[in-house]
Amino acid sequence: MSTPAPSPKWKSRLLTAVGAAALAILVTLSGVTAPLDAWVYDRLVLGAAPAADPRIVVVDIDQKSLAELGRWPWSRRTHAQLVDRLRVAEAKGIAFNILLSEPALFDPEGDALLARAIGRSGRVVLPVLAESVQLNGPSVELMPIPEFAASAASLGHAEMVLDDDGVARSIYLRAGLGSPHWPALALALLQLDQPPGTATELPGRRRVKTELPAASPFDWVRDHEVLVPFTSPPNAFRHVSYTDVLNQRIPMSLLRGNWVVVGVNATGMGPLARAPGQPPTASMSGAEYQANLLNMLLKDAAITPMAEGWQAALAALVAGFPLLLSILPAFRRIWLPTVATMAGTLLLSVALLRFGHVWFSPVPALLVLALGASLWIYRLLRQTHKQAQSDALTGLANRTRFDQALDQELRMARRSGQPLSLLVMDIDHFKQLNDSQGHAAGDAALKALGRILRSRARRPRDLVARLGGDEFAVLLPETSAQAAATIATTLHVDLANLGRKPHGTNAGSAPPFTASIGIHTHMTGDDAGPEDVFDRADAALYRAKQTGRNRSVSHTGEPAPVGTSATRV
Repeated sequence: MSTPAPSPKWKSRLLTAVGAAALAILVTLSGVTAPLDAWVYDRLVLGAAPAADPRIVVVDIDQKSLAELGRWPWSRRTHAQLVDRLRVAEAKGIAFNILLSEPALFDPEGDALLARAIGRSGRVVLPVLAESVQLNGPSVELMPIPEFAASAASLGHAEMVLDDDGVARSIYLRAGLGSPHWPALALALLQLDQPPGTATELPGRRRVKTELPAASPFDWVRDHEVLVPFTSPPNAFRHVSYTDVLNQRIPMSLLRGNWVVVGVNATGMGPLARAPGQPPTASMSGAEYQANLLNMLLKDAAITPMAEGWQAALAALVAGFPLLLSILPAFRRIWLPTVATMAGTLLLSVALLRFGHVWFSPVPALLVLALGASLWIYRLLRQTHKQAQSDALTGLANRTRFDQALDQELRMARRSGQPLSLLVMDIDHFKQLNDSQGHAAGDAALKALGRILRSRARRPRDLVARLGGDEFAVLLPETSAQAAATIATTLHVDLANLGRKPHGTNAGSAPPFTASIGIHTHMTGDDAGPEDVFDRADAALYRAKQTGRNRSVSHTGEPAPVGTSATRV
């Protein structure tokens, strides 16, 4: 037993699903929705942000410190004292988010003091940055001077990744010139507690493929991209002033056993960024940025952006799912699976973000679904509008559509000076036909007459309408009286030929009937309105029914109604 072939509607929906999936892939890979992706992420990530770890303390070089210690930069002796204070307080680790890439030319002893203090602590991590030596030129790594680099427990890159809108959303856990050999500064700080030589699996989307050739030694190569769930509200970590730590104005217990990040927070100094979801006036220092990164690593809360291939595949599946689902009888109404899929996609994105620490942007899929829903609504509105202006039995225009067209064409005829002809007709003795043979026979006669009229009104502006009951009208713009009479004569022939076709065929399924036609042609200079034009054609129809015989159509001078009758044999 053969399997029945899918219905045309089933096939069309399957093809549409494939097209929607292809469009979702194109939108995803093109990146055109990146600004909207970021906007949605900023709103959703606020609920996934972890609380600030109390073991993280930010030591700020703030306005108070500048007021007490003088203009920046300070002597390296001052930093040496701070490192010693933190060592005595038994800080767990110290990350200096301050670039120390040049020696102090007028105080070499200060450099030596700081190098020895860093060495005594054994828990200090210093930053590395990449900088172009000239505009659009190759980059170089700005490293601490050799004395500091040799004394530091570790080095880490302090790049602050900013998106085009100035918002810091992500970080690369490893980066470097030529290869990603430097851990991020906060990661290097956290790795101080790991045994030497221990390799841990880092989270994040991989950017470097080991099977590819090595990058240029002048390219800043990044790897292990993660999105940082910044704490909310901003600046939620414990902050202390640099000068307060230096002058021992805070209890040592505040620093003991904690991770310390030292950085500039004074107005007008150092790079600033904005956390996701924060207003443009809210700024974040580099030290706060590193504190959030450290907090993310401590809480194992790094968010991994879904790989482009998986993102595109999932978006394609979501975009085509409602159409595939609508093939089932229970989901034939496409709006139901579409709305359910859109809600489910958003919930899936939230669930992956909060529980799986994976970012899947729902925007491309939702955009395609919204486009499909809009097209469906537009089609539904057009179909509703068409149904409101069409006759359900014959599919012709109804009286409302006819009245609108007659008024419009009459105004156009006055402007152009072209004639406008109107044919009005009905089936003779239609009531007796219904009474004797039933309503099915009457409907068949109406449909047959409608098909004949449609076949003779082929121009784009010609309009065939069922006015109600058994009455029909044919509106013929730019048609002379002679041409209208010719069409009426042709309709007589069509009715006669229709009666000669064998009974049981599609065309001959209607019972024998007769039809009468009235014609009126509106000529230039006539100020008659739509009602007058119709009344004249209707009067011609009345005369045709009275005479019961064919009459020729001739209009000269003032338009006059002309009647004609047609009989099906």
